[in-house]
Amino acid sequence: MAARLMRLRAVIAVVVAAVLLGGCSDEPKKAAPNPIPTADTAHNDTDVMFLQMMVGHHRQGLQLTTLAAQRAVRPEVKELAAAIRVTESEEVRMMTAWLAAWSRPDVPPDTHDGHVNHGGQPAVGPEQVAGLAGMSGTAFDTEFLALMAGHQGAAVEMVGLVTSGGQNPQTRELAERIGKARQGQVAMMIRLMNA
Repeated sequence: MAARLMRLRAVIAVVVAAVLLGGCSDEPKKAAPNPIPTADTAHNDTDVMFLQMMVGHHRQGLQLTTLAAQRAVRPEVKELAAAIRVTESEEVRMMTAWLAAWSRPDVPPDTHDGHVNHGGQPAVGPEQVAGLAGMSGTAFDTEFLALMAGHQGAAVEMVGLVTSGGQNPQTRELAERIGKARQGQVAMMIRLMNA
């Protein structure tokens, strides 16, 4: 009973974080999207590179969470994936809008899929995503949590790129929020794997 209560509290914390990071709206998610906060025009190449890499990273996270919505069996896994999806969808909208305002593409110019190796951090490979898509039941849940924990851990490492070298204050603030939120998500996924 105590373990179940702890899991419920953790899921609620992630959902609250998703709402806060998604724009603090009480409207249903099918309503008009939240307004996108603007970013200062001052920026450097580090800000741009971070946003481009994070957009690609988030898009892969959205692939993984879409699979979880379809195949996960544990309610806690489905709820966590849904909360991540809401947050990361909103963050992608914001980051792509900032890049567009700076007249920069949302993918780095040297890649077609926008999911570079995170400045040296390996991405979850397409073969791993394909393997996950072929799973079901508790095996899916276990593999999803393992892949997503590694995926979100890479996001935490990417944050250091802009917090140490970025110029744009909104990008730096976003990076700090992403780092804290993803650390919490990784900790929750580890708890779910061990439950």
